[in-house]
Amino acid sequence: MRLEPFELERIQSEWEHVIDINLTESGVEPLTISDLIPDEETQRKLIETKLAYSQTNGTVPLREAISGMYQGADADNVLVTNGAAEANFLTIWNLLHEHDANEIVVMFPNYMQIPGIIKGLNGVVSPFHLEMEKGEWIPDLGGLESAISKKTKAIAICNPNNPTGATFGPTYLKAIAEIAADAHLWVISDEIYQGAELDGKLTPTMFDYYDKVLVTSSLSKVYGLPGLRLGWVVCSSKPHVAELWSYSDYTTICPTILSDTLATIALQPELRMKILTRTRKIVKEHWDIVRKWLDERSGIFEYVAPKAAAICFPRHNLSVSSLELTTRLLKEKSLLIIPGEHFGMPMHLRIGFGYEEDHLNAGLSRLDEMIKILK
Repeated sequence: MRLEPFELERIQSEWEHVIDINLTESGVEPLTISDLIPDEETQRKLIETKLAYSQTNGTVPLREAISGMYQGADADNVLVTNGAAEANFLTIWNLLHEHDANEIVVMFPNYMQIPGIIKGLNGVVSPFHLEMEKGEWIPDLGGLESAISKKTKAIAICNPNNPTGATFGPTYLKAIAEIAADAHLWVISDEIYQGAELDGKLTPTMFDYYDKVLVTSSLSKVYGLPGLRLGWVVCSSKPHVAELWSYSDYTTICPTILSDTLATIALQPELRMKILTRTRKIVKEHWDIVRKWLDERSGIFEYVAPKAAAICFPRHNLSVSSLELTTRLLKEKSLLIIPGEHFGMPMHLRIGFGYEEDHLNAGLSRLDEMIKILK
């Protein structure tokens, strides 16, 4: 196994705790433990928790809470992982064990973890792309069909999409499911931003449209709980979930007992809806700030408004590449923004806006200062 550098994660890891202002996160301002458990009695019980191993595939109460979000699923359809990162890794590792089918068709642009894992495991990445049509990002279904070969094992999508914030509804999910079914393929559906929609309407899950689907997600983005490192895989095939569980025995063994406990609390229906309401309020209000800022600089930026997630992906026409721009922002303005090159999309920027309002405005102000220097 030979992994290429994961540029997006490395630049965040190296700089996010060093610079003044970070606008790279795609989630919302994190919650505190007291936000989840405000009463003292429950807090006391948490403090008295023995720091032992948790159940390795996730406790039954947690898996029941997760399965409740997917119609027809129960606890045995769920494997709990350490973040969506492990969920994605286990899924790809498992699918690529058949060497005569080592190709996975991947939606682009995308979070680049899955392509990196495929290549690291000596698999082949076959891209299909989102296209701009009538002011929206939509999947190129013809390109998807053309990308499939006899060696294709699966199709990997991201819905809502990172970095564009686009969402794909029943029409596209059904079409992708039909294409996958015709070729007898798995679908890997990264749905980590489901629940952060600007219009408040939940993006449908591929779990409702296809049997051979592996849905990955976590509490990191929409729920504002990235520090729990708590993710999951949901699949209608219980034997396949059990098979994935055997793979996790060789990686992180189990989620932490504290993460499992707090996740179970967070995913109880009443609190879950409260958290999602908070997230959608942040996303909607802060997108209004960024949208106004972009519109006032329409000679420099063009954009498609995100439909979900606290991220936007504008294209700029400055005289420098996005990579050079973001490097200068780091060194001269102590501001971190992700360049489009890290998504295979030069001349774009991924700007996160899920932060506190003062932090967001300060970051946009420093980006404005750099733009004025470059003009």
